[in-house]
Amino acid sequence: MANLRDIKRRIKSVRNTSQITKAMQMVASAKMRRAQELALKGRSYISALANVFKHLQDTITEGGAALMERRTTGKPLIIVINTDRGLCGGLNANLLKEVLGSCPADADYVTIGAKLNPQITRCGRNLVASFSLGDTFGEADLKPVFDFIRKGFTEGTYNSVSVAYQKFINIMVQRPKLAEVLPITREELLAVAEQDQVADTENTNFLLEPGPKDLLDALLPLYFSNLITQMVLEGKASEQSARMVAMKAATENAKSLIGELTLEYNKARQTQITNELLEITTATKAME
Repeated sequence: MANLRDIKRRIKSVRNTSQITKAMQMVASAKMRRAQELALKGRSYISALANVFKHLQDTITEGGAALMERRTTGKPLIIVINTDRGLCGGLNANLLKEVLGSCPADADYVTIGAKLNPQITRCGRNLVASFSLGDTFGEADLKPVFDFIRKGFTEGTYNSVSVAYQKFINIMVQRPKLAEVLPITREELLAVAEQDQVADTENTNFLLEPGPKDLLDALLPLYFSNLITQMVLEGKASEQSARMVAMKAATENAKSLIGELTLEYNKARQTQITNELLEITTATKAME
């Protein structure tokens, strides 16, 4: 009887767990759709900036702005966009593998999301700052990150800034990617214009105020902050997708385990009933 009670207790526990994982799957699905929508909206802003960069291409020169200067002093800065919570499969583990394999050990590290902080410090990397963001965030939430990066780069503390994040491909696929964001290069800006398929506006007269150089100085920080924001949104969409898939797999595994435990329970119950019938039959014959 004790064995039957244990099996029933396990069935109840697994069923409760499956209800939790099912709820988490539905929540992650809703959050993923929201993150995808925000990421798509941001692309139109990049397209608008790319259109301006196309008409400023004669003004864009290496080192022509503070965020385009190449420095020989300072050290690299690596921004690692990970998650604040777990239960998202191997998402963070794959990102950490990419960081450890591709990033220099003597660089400074900043994390957006705290899940990988212990692993980064345990591997001997210098973690100088960590920022946390909720599932919904605005420009004000990211401003401390932008200020920290820009100040370190413009003051010469860092000679380059790279971002490691999970690029969202689709619901089932997220790929770790390492991209250099500072210094911004002329080729990068013109490639953005070409990649976004900016419409041909050669016959349109553009009035640039207060002037090409000042306009470039004003637009580059906007481009940089929007680029980081897009990477964070990619990471958020990847996180929710990975969590949704992981919770779906956990729910299916729980259902399968419930089926196995139910079968085991029925077999044990059948054995118990058979033994009781044998005992009754034996006792009856002994009384004859």
